[in-house]
This record gives sequence, C-alpha cells and structure tokens, in this order.
Amino acid sequence: MEKNKKLLKWLKFLVIVCIAIIVVEGIYIGVKINQANNNTVYVDTLSSIEKLKDGYLGSGSSDFKHSKYNKYSKDYQKAKLVKYDKNEKIVFESAYTKGYDSYFYDAKQTKDGYIAVGSAAYTKTQVKEKTKDGLIVTYDKNGKQINSKTLQIAGDTKFTKVVVMDDGYLVIGQSILENMTIGNDPDGGAIMVKYDFDLKEKWRTNYGGSKSGIFNDVVVDDDAIYLVGKDATRYGFFAKFSKTGEKEFIKTYEYTDVVGFSSMAKIDDDFVVVGGKTTNIEADDKDKKTEAVLLRYDKDGNIKYEKRYRVNSSARFNKVVVDGDNIVAIGHTAKKDKKESTDSYNVFRYSGIFAKYKKDGEEITKKTETGSRDIYFSDMLVTKYGYTIVGQTSSKELGGNNKDLIPYFLKYNKNGKIVK
Repeated sequence: MEKNKKLLKWLKFLVIVCIAIIVVEGIYIGVKINQANNNTVYVDTLSSIEKLKDGYLGSGSSDFKHSKYNKYSKDYQKAKLVKYDKNEKIVFESAYTKGYDSYFYDAKQTKDGYIAVGSAAYTKTQVKEKTKDGLIVTYDKNGKQINSKTLQIAGDTKFTKVVVMDDGYLVIGQSILENMTIGNDPDGGAIMVKYDFDLKEKWRTNYGGSKSGIFNDVVVDDDAIYLVGKDATRYGFFAKFSKTGEKEFIKTYEYTDVVGFSSMAKIDDDFVVVGGKTTNIEADDKDKKTEAVLLRYDKDGNIKYEKRYRVNSSARFNKVVVDGDNIVAIGHTAKKDKKESTDSYNVFRYSGIFAKYKKDGEEITKKTETGSRDIYFSDMLVTKYGYTIVGQTSSKELGGNNKDLIPYFLKYNKNGKIVK
C-alpha cells in the first residue's frame, strides 16, 4: 500500500513537470499560432524560403481569409506551398486541405517539381490533444499535388526539414509522446528517415528523449550527415551520423532554450550553429531568460568559439547562413506584454534581430528591428547584393495592420541596412 502511494505521488510529479514544460515551450514553438488565436483575425505565415531561377519557393500555413487561390478556412490553419516570381508576386499557392490543422516547415525544389514537409491533424482527437502526424507532399512544377506520405511513431510527429539527394529524400523532425503520456517510446524522439523518390521508406533512425527530442536542421556533407536539435529540455546538441543512419557522436550543450539548436551551416571544414541559450537555469520556468547564441564547431564536435546576442528581454537566433568569409544570423526577441497578458495565457511581443560576424567570430554589426507590433524573422537567403529575410508580421512598418499576421520579404544590404 505504501509503495502504491509513493508511486502515485511520483506519477503526479511527472504530470506536473510535463505541464510545466508544455507551458514554457508554448512561448517559443508555434510562436504565432496560439497568440494569433487570441488576438488576430487573419493568419498567414511563411516558415521557409528557397531561391529558384524564376523566383522563390516558400512554405508555411494560412487560413486563406484573403487568398485569391484558396477557400477561407475559418477554424483551422492549412499547410501551404507558395511560389513567387522575381518581384515577390504569387504565381501559385497550393493548400493542403486534408484533415484539420496542418503546417509546412520546409520545402525544396526537385527534378520534377517540389517537395514540402510538416505535420497534419486528421482526427478530432488529434485536434483536441494538439497532436499531429508527420507529413510529406510532392508537387509538380505547377503546384499540383502528386503524392503524399504520413508517419506516426510515438503519438505526436512532425517533419522539420527535407534534403533532396541523388537517390531520394532525407527528412528529419521528431516523434514524441502525447501530452500527459507517461512512459518512453524507444523509437521516438528526434527522428531521421530516408525515403526513395516514391516516398517508400529505406531506413529510419532516432535519438533522444521521446518527450522532447528533435532534429531541427541538417547538413549532408561528403563524409557524413551532421544535425542539430534538442535532446531533453534545454539540452541542445550537435551530432554526426553516417549516411546510412548510424550514430557516430552526439555532443550536448547546456543550456539552450526549449527549442534547442535551430539552424546550422558549413564554413570551411567547420559548422556554425545557432539557437537560444538559457542564462539563469536555476530560475523558475516563468522567470528564465535566454540570449541568442552562435557557436562554431569543428567536425569532431569541439566548440571553437561562442558568441551571444544580449538584449533586455529573451532572444534567440532562428537561422544562420555563411556569406563568403562572413556569418549572418537572424532571430527574434520575445518580451511579455503585461497589458495584454492574462492569468490564463501570456502574450509576447516579438522583434527581429540581425547579426553579422567575421568567420573568426569578430562582430561586424548587429541590430534589432522593432515595430508597432510583432516582427518575426523565420528564414534567410544570401543574394548578390545582400540578404532576403522572410517571416510573418502584424506590424504596420512591414505592411501589417497591427492585428493580422501576414508574410513579408525584407531585404538588407551587405552592411546590414534595410533596402526594402
């Protein structure tokens, strides 16, 4: 009897911990979605961007309230694949209409068209539990859906990135236990799956805790696959796997924010990695502060240097690119809006951040882009004249109305000054 009481107390403790983690992660993950439901009418996001010969390829989600190409989805957001011309005008906008909520986090051009990856909820139970299946969709060059594939392992699955290879697709992401589920799934956590061009699975591997593990970004190099992400809560990692999915090493980092390391890029024979760093790990979750962090790793997983972007509020880098001998990182700050926050939920105000460094880590420039409302930097391209940044905003300064969320293109020159 006494043992049962102790077990019950332990289970209650685990449930409380799970709730705390979920609440904190809500500040960062799906950064606009929960906030949008309380404060906006129209939601249209842009998570990724890729340069094409005749324009750009983007992915994200939308309710399509003002779309010329898709029907309004009043209660749910739908994953979208969108092509823009060179003047950033929409050529096509393809919605994934199956199921309920769905999101694309990445999209790439293929030989015959495009491929997008993300997640989708197909049942009312998934909507209620806020869980999803991992989703892959292929398209022809006109944006017409050709094939699709879903994956479920531990209960809540999503794909975050896709790499187009000579013999198929490499897809990464996570599959974790449903909220409040106690236990462990040996096949869950951060997942990496290799598919052929017909979306037939060739091999699969996983790493990390099945409650929070995730692969956020990947670089396929000549000798191996390098990845970054998060293991347990606030433990980021830099990892090396063979090209057939065997783990070679995992180097963990204490302490990141709850997203972990979010982006990586190769520079010379090394890698630059970015994310958020928790600076007061002993504080209560609601009082924790983060700084944007950039690290340079060698191929053996040794840190050569670490750089931080400090602000008065919390901050993180979301994307890093290499431009010749320079490194450029973008991200956002998050500051609690005390006036609009309530006892039941917090509202955060976001500003974009831009930082440029020499490859030895010396700072060249850094700046914060503030507006009348939210500005969120998601992805970035290096161009001949500077950098093209995309994301979503409600700020009037970038074409918003201080309420609804819209996608945008923002251009910087090589000196870090806005030109558009």
